[in-house]
This record gives sequence, C-alpha cells and structure tokens, in this order.
Amino acid sequence: MLNRWFSITIFITLFWIGLSFTVFLYTTFVTGSSEEILYIRIQGEISQSTENYVRDAVSVANYRQSRLIVLSIDTPGGYVDNVESIMSIFDVSKVPVLVLVEPLRAVSGGTYILMASHVAVMKPGSVIGSCQPVSAAGEPITESKYVNYLVKLMSSHAWLHTRNETVAELFVTRNLNLNAEEASRLRVIDFMAEDLEDVLTKLDFLIKYRDGEATRFVLTTSTGTQKYQVTQTWSFENISKGAIHYFRSPSEFLSLPSYIFQFSNIRFPIFLISPVVYFYPYIYNVFVVPILSLFVSPTPVTLLAFFSVVNAAIGIVCILFTISKRKA
Repeated sequence: MLNRWFSITIFITLFWIGLSFTVFLYTTFVTGSSEEILYIRIQGEISQSTENYVRDAVSVANYRQSRLIVLSIDTPGGYVDNVESIMSIFDVSKVPVLVLVEPLRAVSGGTYILMASHVAVMKPGSVIGSCQPVSAAGEPITESKYVNYLVKLMSSHAWLHTRNETVAELFVTRNLNLNAEEASRLRVIDFMAEDLEDVLTKLDFLIKYRDGEATRFVLTTSTGTQKYQVTQTWSFENISKGAIHYFRSPSEFLSLPSYIFQFSNIRFPIFLISPVVYFYPYIYNVFVVPILSLFVSPTPVTLLAFFSVVNAAIGIVCILFTISKRKA
C-alpha cells in the first residue's frame, strides 16, 4: 500500500512540475507589443558586467516588444572584447537602440558603442572620440593589424547607420575628439538633445533600406522615406507619451557565468562548477529573460511565468524530500 501511495504521489508531483513548465514555456510566446521605452544607464568603465547588463536589457526589451531602448552613457572606455560584444548585441536587436551621451563623454569604447546604435544622440557639451587602442598598461597600440581592424569596425558601423565614415575612421587613426555641436554638423550623430524627454520629442522614423545587395539604417522623416528603398520601418509617433521603465538587472553587479568559466583555465575541479553555467546559453531566452522582465515591471504574463517556476521548484523539492524520507 505504501509503495502504491508513493508512486501516486510521485506521479502527481511530476504532473504538477510538467504543467508548471508548460505554462511557463507558453508565457514566453504570448507577450504582446508594448508602448514602453526601456531605459538603461552605463557609467564608468565598460567591463564584463556592463556587457551582461546590456545583453539582459536588450533581451528583455525584445521579449517585451518594447518600442525603443535608450542607453544613457558616460564612460572613459573599457575592454575591447566587451565593447565588441555590445556592438553585436545592438546589431541583432529587433528593438531599435538609441544611445544618448550625457552628461560628459563617451570616448574610446563609448564611441564605438555610439556608432553601433540605431540612433545616436549627444547632450550639448558632451565629447566623443580618442579611440586609438591602448594596452593594459595604458600604452598606445600602433600595430597595423590591430589598428586597421578597429578602424574598419568603426567605419563599417558608421556606414551601416548612414553616418560619416571618414570622421569615424579619424576617431581611431588620429584620436579625433568632437563635441556635440561638431559631431552633429559632421553627421556623426543624428541630433543633439538636452535630456530623455527632449530626445523623445525629436524622433520621427527609423528605416532599414536597401543599398545594392546590403541593407542600412537611417533616421529620417515621413517624407524622407520616399528617397529610399525601404524594407522595414519603425515609427516613433507619439513615443513621448510612452511609459519609461528603468531596467536594473542582477548582471549589472554580477557576472557569474564568465567568472566561473575562468576557473577552467586553472583546471578547477569540474564537479565544483555549477551545471547551470553550461546550460545557461540554452535556457537564457526561455527561462532567464522572462524572470528578468520582472525587474522592469510586473505584468500578468511575467507573474504567471514567475509563479510557474516557483511551482515547479516546489514540486522538485517535494520529490527529493519524499525520496529522502523513504530511504530513511
């Protein structure tokens, strides 16, 4: 009789866990478009935690189908690998990314990030430039193989977003620096703005258009779209009335996966490394992003996703507890 009740209990609990995960997976596909603007802020050096923070924010914005991501940035630069990764995150985002340089600067790595944005904006008085790479000791790197790559990385993103490629190259080759007024006049940025509210009133249309076999982006007006072979359009009509949500993620403060991976370089015992790290890339979009969405604002869908995970976790604990008692 006890074995029968034990089997029934396990079956019911497994059904409960399966139902909870099914509901959770369903919630990842039922999000609707949102009128919100997701706002994030980078201050200080660009590092692995910065990359994780931006990745989380962009993933959440795409999950919630936000209208716009606004990245406010004030940085002296940072690590090249992390800067490149952030640029790649922008490249694959379905939600446009607007970078606003305020209040002082986005030099070195910050300028690369600005050039990779769909919309580039600077606050009057802010500065960009000084993009020549330096070593860990702060010494300028002049090796052509490295410098030429960064020149092309900068100019190709300027081209992609219909900005001044020649000036973009000078950021790297000549350590050119520009204030907001100069950057606007030389078509390195799209416009100047005093603050986020001012930014939202100046947005009109962002289009993706065909240029030969390639596609490029440009910020334009409703009448300006007629000059291009448009393949996709993002309208910012009435966006100033949208809700602005500030996103803060645990990854802003903690870069756990990359930190644990570093142990593999010193042959850290494999059994001490959490299996979550290895499955993280596969479960990120399905499980992590919906939970991170709760850090923006709870919605019925995200709350349902959260409680589904809690139910599944309770079910797993119940099974483990039952098995331990049975063995005892």
